[in-house]
Amino acid sequence: MSLLEQQNFLARIFTDETLRQTFWENPQIVGIENGLDEVEIVQIKSIIPEDLNFFADSLLHKRLNEVEKLLPLTKKILEKDFGKYFREFSQIFQPITVKKHLEDAIEFCKYLQLNKIKPSPAQSTAKFEQTKHEFFGYGKSFAYCFLQHNVFNGQKKLGFAFWYRFGNQTRHFIL
Repeated sequence: MSLLEQQNFLARIFTDETLRQTFWENPQIVGIENGLDEVEIVQIKSIIPEDLNFFADSLLHKRLNEVEKLLPLTKKILEKDFGKYFREFSQIFQPITVKKHLEDAIEFCKYLQLNKIKPSPAQSTAKFEQTKHEFFGYGKSFAYCFLQHNVFNGQKKLGFAFWYRFGNQTRHFIL
C-alpha cells in the first residue's frame, strides 16, 4: 500500500468511530479489507487504543469548534444538543474540499434539516445559515431562503431572507 493510501486509512480510522472499533476487534480482517499488508496492520495495531481515541476526539472537537464559529445562530438555538447532533453527523460525512470548515458547516445544516431536528426553529435557522454560507463561500450572485421562524429569537414568523451581489456591493434583506 502506498504512503497516501496508508494516510487515507489512518484518517478514516481517526474520523470513523465504527471503523475504529471494528479495527480493534478484528485488525487482520479490517486491515486486509482496506488493502493493508501484515506489517502495516502490526504498525497500526501498535498504536495504543486510548491514544488513538484521544487523537480522534481532538479532531472531532476541532471540527465542532470551527462549525460552531460558522453557525452561531444554530448553536444558540440547539444549545447543548448542537454537539450531540454534530457527533452523529460527523460519522456519516467527511469534508473533501479545501474549504473543509465551510463544507462541514453547510452539510451539517443540510443534515439538521433532513433529520427534522427539534426544536423546529433550528431548521429555519440552519437553512438561513446554510444559504448565507453558500452565497458568500461559493461566490453566488443571488441566494434566498424561506423561513418559518425568526432566526434571531426562534419565534414563529414566516419570512424570506435574500442576498444579492451587484458589482462589489453585497446586500442582505430579511422580510
